[in-house]
Amino acid sequence: MYLVLEDVYKVFAGRGGVGEVTAVNNVSLHIEKGEFVTLLGPSGCGKTTTLRMIAGFEFPTSGNIRLDGTIINDLPPHKRDMSMVFQSYAIFPHLTVFENVAYGLRVKRLPKAEIDERVARVLGLVE
Repeated sequence: MYLVLEDVYKVFAGRGGVGEVTAVNNVSLHIEKGEFVTLLGPSGCGKTTTLRMIAGFEFPTSGNIRLDGTIINDLPPHKRDMSMVFQSYAIFPHLTVFENVAYGLRVKRLPKAEIDERVARVLGLVE
């Protein structure tokens, strides 16, 4: 398995520091490299928090996140080779959908032809 979540929990302090809120409760997930995965569920069920933990913007309260066999729980976002798409389709509302999807590839300074091919392939998966 390429990306593995093992019994991942995320607990936040309640409002005003009173109590706790469990945002992610015992999530286990196994994803093969190249597999396309979508998290679906109602508001407040932990989808965004799970993605933020995978990307390194939040850290699990307990459990492990493994990438290619290595535990990455404490690895900061800039040291993980992954991206995250936010709930809004546009990272930058003034850019086109194509430009938003291409943004991370441009930051990595990939050749224009490769960016064009990869963005076209990904956008071909959605309507």
